[in-house]
Amino acid sequence: MLRELVLAIGIPLALLLLAVLAMEQWGDRLPAWLQRLAKRPSWVWNTGIGLIIGLSLLRWLLQR
Repeated sequence: MLRELVLAIGIPLALLLLAVLAMEQWGDRLPAWLQRLAKRPSWVWNTGIGLIIGLSLLRWLLQR
């Protein structure tokens, strides 16, 4: 079951962390389409990632 939890929660969290680090490190050297996305409000992105993580955790808990 731990493996499923890592897949359900760990992968989205790792992707979120890597994306944040990439934006901090290479924010001004990103391709034009990523720079346009970086200027948009982040609440939409954060809500989507939060839903993915929350629903994944709920699914894992219900399967136990």
